[in-house]
Amino acid sequence: MKRKEIIMTKESKWKTLVTPLTLDIYSRNDILAGLGITTFAMFGIFLVSKICGLLDITNFDLNLQTLVYYTGLIFISAGYEELVFRCILLTILVKLFKKPWFAILITSIYFGYVHYDNDHATLLSAFSNGLGGVMYGLAFIYTRKIWFPWALHFAWNYVQAPILGFPVSGFKVEGILKLNLLDHSWLSGGLYGPEGGIVGISFRFVVIMLIVIWIRTTRVNKKESANYLQVSS
Repeated sequence: MKRKEIIMTKESKWKTLVTPLTLDIYSRNDILAGLGITTFAMFGIFLVSKICGLLDITNFDLNLQTLVYYTGLIFISAGYEELVFRCILLTILVKLFKKPWFAILITSIYFGYVHYDNDHATLLSAFSNGLGGVMYGLAFIYTRKIWFPWALHFAWNYVQAPILGFPVSGFKVEGILKLNLLDHSWLSGGLYGPEGGIVGISFRFVVIMLIVIWIRTTRVNKKESANYLQVSS
């Protein structure tokens, strides 16, 4: 291989890793959509849980210092996970296997597996976290940017715990709402949080549907839309 070709190959690999962190003409609206989609889903989970008698609201307490702390923590943790699982791992697997759907499947299974060590985790919660990997993986593959999946991930965890007071992936968080969880079964997810139960899993599928709808309605160029799941050269 010639020196020039080696340099171009290195530049191509560098560009592949850096490009997802740059902004494009869709990024701002993708961020807003991501925040809106999973906020809507989590409030839907809360409403269904309340109607079904899975929880009671015992108190309301806004502690600004605690809220700011969790805002920063969840912002960073969601960004870190999207960087590792989507920007790096998913990108590498897409390049390796040339099949985006297979790459999403592998990273999603692994995403569910790494959450299985969390407190109160079950096989059902691992499956749910795997669906979360599908949510964020689709958002990344469709946009080839970190911003949409990061926004989805941040709002899902942020509204779930610091706002509504649910546990998040087995971790107890001090939320604005104080909840008494009346159900600890496969239906609600119990102490793992709603993402570990059937109600939460149902809304995972709603989020996936909304992600696809968002992409299809915002990327109006049909030729561009047809190439979303193709491997970039």
